[in-house]
Amino acid sequence: MFDLGGWAMSVGGGVVSAASVWGLSAVARPDGNTKGHACFLIYSKPCKWVAAALVPLSVLVIYAMAHAPAKHIALAFVATAVFLAVTLFVVYQVFFVRFGYDRNAIYFDSPFLRNKKVSWDDLEYVGHSNAFQVNFLEVSSIGRIWCSSFQNGHKDLGRFLELKAEMLVVNNT
Repeated sequence: MFDLGGWAMSVGGGVVSAASVWGLSAVARPDGNTKGHACFLIYSKPCKWVAAALVPLSVLVIYAMAHAPAKHIALAFVATAVFLAVTLFVVYQVFFVRFGYDRNAIYFDSPFLRNKKVSWDDLEYVGHSNAFQVNFLEVSSIGRIWCSSFQNGHKDLGRFLELKAEMLVVNNT
């Protein structure tokens, strides 16, 4: 038998999720925050609200897992662990990581690496993660720097990197 309620809820959830992702990307300004000569990528206020909302939502997810039927407890535990890991990652990235750049250097600050200023010569790779749907920079002395389309300044960074790549090609020919 066809369950219209289950089907409608699944499609509705997908539409709401897609609209949310589109909305969070749409509110991000193309230009970042400039501090002196450097441009810093920061998350917009709606992104910060969503990240902050994940914390109390995590409590509800843990509560739901604790009340799962015994035959589903393993699946509930795995789903909760994944949700908590994603929440920790998002909250860490949104509230504790700062990334900026200028024509000479990359600036990075996090609780684990503290303040780092490195030359563009340390840039090893620019890529895109299909799993997380986010761009990233691989920097030898820092590691992977995530650059979300939800951040103000994401488009400026893309244009800057294109110009930087063109300059490298011209200088190496």
